[in-house]
Amino acid sequence: MAGHNRFAGRAVVPGLIAAAIVLSALAEGYWSGRWAEGTGELPPGFLDALRSLPLETASWQGRKSEPIDPRVLEISGASVIVSAAYRNRATADGATVFLVGGWSRDVSVHTPDACYPGAGFTMEGRPYPFLVEYVPSTVGSGSRRADGAAGREVQTAEFTTAVFTKAEPTGTVRLRVFWAWQDGSGWKSPAVPRWTYGGRRPLVKAYFVAESPPATPAHHSPAVALARELLPRLDALLIPILQRDGATKP
Repeated sequence: MAGHNRFAGRAVVPGLIAAAIVLSALAEGYWSGRWAEGTGELPPGFLDALRSLPLETASWQGRKSEPIDPRVLEISGASVIVSAAYRNRATADGATVFLVGGWSRDVSVHTPDACYPGAGFTMEGRPYPFLVEYVPSTVGSGSRRADGAAGREVQTAEFTTAVFTKAEPTGTVRLRVFWAWQDGSGWKSPAVPRWTYGGRRPLVKAYFVAESPPATPAHHSPAVALARELLPRLDALLIPILQRDGATKP
């Protein structure tokens, strides 16, 4: 994917992504007033696990982004928002990851097709489902035998993806975004997440984002390559906590 190298690592991109997410969170928070409603305590270790976003995989090296302003976090309704920018050691491709964690009533909102246009982006076409297969650290629900993979198990993550563009002084930024939720039963991206997850379960939303030159298919995105290596690490951190003591509930 050498053609992606010239797009990798531009400092403007993580800032634009963060702005889109934060602006949407603020708008939704003010509109609903939902942060005023108590829900109880999140499972022990849940927030610390999200803050422990791994920064190294076999092919990628990450760097944590600046923490979200606590006032913005409070208004957004999320309990934690963490992000990191990653660079592939071999290709120099870049990708950014955002994790948003909290109660499902708050985390199930702000899908990129709604929040990115609010930050000045234009969505190309319509979002569509995209499956990412990866070898998990521990085999869980939804796994199957991989053909020709010497019996190794693979897990399927169900993402939604779309491309967003924005004109900047330095040129047009074109981002491909993949998003999905994890409640302990696997990464999924339902059409109406509020109905699927309800309001009273711990939930994580993940964004995998990379610049995408025109005519680049989704499966060639550096974000997909990063997801295949990072999702097993995230599952190992999050699923035991989300499944502990019936944390995942309607």
